[in-house]
Amino acid sequence: MRIEQSPEFQIHLQTLRSKEELFLETIYNVGNGHLGVRDSNPLQGNNHDYIGSPGLFINGFFDYEEVAYGEKYRGYPDNNQVINRLFDPRFIRIKVGHEDSMTDHFKVENIDKNLDMQTGLLHELFSVTTPENRNFNLVVESFASLSKLNVYGVRYSIIPTNFSDEVEVIKVHDYVNQTVHQQDEDVRVSTDLGQMQLDFIPDNGQPSYLVTTFRSQQGAIITYEASENFAPNPPIEYFRDDNHHYGYRSKYYAKPGSAKDFEFLFAIGDIHPLVNANMYSDQYLSSLNNYINDTSFKSELMASAQVWQTFWLHSDVEIDGDPALQLCVRFNLFELNQSAGRDELTSIPAKGLTGNGYGGHFFWDTEIFMLPFFAYTQPDVARELLMFRYHTLQIAKEQASDFGFGKGAMYPWRTINGYESSAYWLAGQAQFHINADIAFAVEQYYEITDDDDFIRNYGFEIILETARFWMEYGNYADIDGKHQFVLNRVTGPDEYSALVDNNYYTNVLAQHNLRLAVKYVRKFKGDDGILSRLHVTDEEIAAMRDAADAMYLPYDKAKNVKLQFQNFEQLPKMDLAAIDQSMFPLLLHYHPLMLYRHQVNKQADTVMVDFMFPEGNTVDQLKADYEFYEPITTHDSSLSKAIYAIIAARIGKDQQAYNFFSQAVQTDLMDVYHNTKNGIHAGSLGAAWEGIMYGFAGIVNNASSFSLEPHLPSTWNCLKFKVHLYGDEFKFTIYQDSVAVELMNGEGADITVYKQQKNLTPENPRETWKY
Repeated sequence: MRIEQSPEFQIHLQTLRSKEELFLETIYNVGNGHLGVRDSNPLQGNNHDYIGSPGLFINGFFDYEEVAYGEKYRGYPDNNQVINRLFDPRFIRIKVGHEDSMTDHFKVENIDKNLDMQTGLLHELFSVTTPENRNFNLVVESFASLSKLNVYGVRYSIIPTNFSDEVEVIKVHDYVNQTVHQQDEDVRVSTDLGQMQLDFIPDNGQPSYLVTTFRSQQGAIITYEASENFAPNPPIEYFRDDNHHYGYRSKYYAKPGSAKDFEFLFAIGDIHPLVNANMYSDQYLSSLNNYINDTSFKSELMASAQVWQTFWLHSDVEIDGDPALQLCVRFNLFELNQSAGRDELTSIPAKGLTGNGYGGHFFWDTEIFMLPFFAYTQPDVARELLMFRYHTLQIAKEQASDFGFGKGAMYPWRTINGYESSAYWLAGQAQFHINADIAFAVEQYYEITDDDDFIRNYGFEIILETARFWMEYGNYADIDGKHQFVLNRVTGPDEYSALVDNNYYTNVLAQHNLRLAVKYVRKFKGDDGILSRLHVTDEEIAAMRDAADAMYLPYDKAKNVKLQFQNFEQLPKMDLAAIDQSMFPLLLHYHPLMLYRHQVNKQADTVMVDFMFPEGNTVDQLKADYEFYEPITTHDSSLSKAIYAIIAARIGKDQQAYNFFSQAVQTDLMDVYHNTKNGIHAGSLGAAWEGIMYGFAGIVNNASSFSLEPHLPSTWNCLKFKVHLYGDEFKFTIYQDSVAVELMNGEGADITVYKQQKNLTPENPRETWKY
């Protein structure tokens, strides 16, 4: 199959630095936010002979096991949730003469792989050799549809090179608890729970399954159909074996150089409560059949490719002068788009849908690092991601109550279904800042989109309930001769510090959260329906206003830096230069208490505030914060370097900004942290986009009017991108000495570049700034 390809959108195997098998499985995954499929050896299946880690992941389809504690106290999470690894839909069984790939070890070599990011098509060539030295080429093409999110397509072509013999192809998936190559040495990698059951649904005319979980009580229907569009003779036969397992098979006589093609379309269902999945399986299956009957691999691929074309039309970031990083940027955007849930019931797992690292959980990564990309380029997706938080708001309120609070919402640090799944609560559950992170994201989305329906019916309630949490958790204390509002015993973004008093980031975000609640109460003051429904009183809002105004923000006047937390200056510094590189990341080699008692950061913490709230900070203040915290930051988190790149760009440290950004944007494609084999770093992908937008393009984040102060790297000739603002779309072209802005559609708005404001309208759609 030939589709027009642009070289700058291709990920060729030959150009990758690493050819390690598990790394390639991650890089060449295909997904669409509902499902993701690792790029495994297509002959592996459930075979123990291969080292691969294949699997199909459905966003939000999980099971759990009870967490075992030495001492369990009130409020500890009961269960550990882990996304399920279903059978590999790429798997195919091939018999050559009397040799069988299921029982005999066929040697499979990667000859060529290419991922076309413009269409989402993965094209691969394998050389397969049987134990008796029969060799054939196996071409595999696959995609996850963006047109129909339940559809996955895979096509095979078998081409013998040195034999003439009978060949039989069998496509049966009669297992569900996938055998994989497990990585047990890294605590961040979750093991598979293996609590699923697979039942064949008979008499459907094609293989159909009901997959159910044991503890989480979920069910999903999966079915697939073979097409004979390419080679109708001999036919592909639908069959049932002696074990009542259903599948497809085709037997034919093969000759050297002659190709035989097989294509299959899978319909992978939505997640249902187990009782519904059992009761209504026929209805669900009938609906799924509509996706794949009377169509073809090519037709569905073309429909999906068209959606990808639209994505790039509105979301691409073009860099003139840096082709290596350009490819990495596009890979990151491609993976972000593949990872985002689009059903209001799921979000973006930390590893996307490319593996079960971090359990497939949703973190603050979505709201702070990834949501801005969608808010500016695909506002509808951003809204759906935020709606996941709205739909789990009641659970967050219940967890706050269980924690002992009378009011407010306490969102989980890591979750799939809305309940907390962080067993290590010091660096997890105690990161209460996630409440304010979500409120920040709600406000940012509204500032960008002017989505009044969302803020009125959903967003304001999130802001209010998270603000109520801070009023429950905080208290007043006398510090430095002032009566101040404090937040003690919290963990900030830096996970090498835990249970500290008055973490600067947490306090600023909480202050912002409280002020947002006050702001929107004023906005809806005349709408008694909203305020009465949420039981808002004047006394409550006055208390929030006073707490925000009195929020304690620790500051070292001697060094003129924001203190990461109260008394941070009293801790000794860890000599990072003296530590062997093999000991990084430190969390895998040091006891947490050793890290907690030092001035050493895993990732950006206080400087996150400088990034998120740029207004009111002088360049001198940004420089002081940067120069204090960067030397004590290990960047053991992939979320860190892009943030330092942004601040470095804003204070004129151009080379450091570029160095940090280039490392951040290459995190997965260049395997910077040597763990991409376990899945992509989704938060880092979004952070790298932020590095471009908030750093080099100089967007002032969350401003009342859109403004830029560009700081392009010296090697970049030009930077181009489009963003949605207030329902309009604008195209920005940034050169080393000028900025051109064009209104692509909409009513227009004020745009400010280097403090010069101009108004773009349909009558005046283009403006240029010189600087």
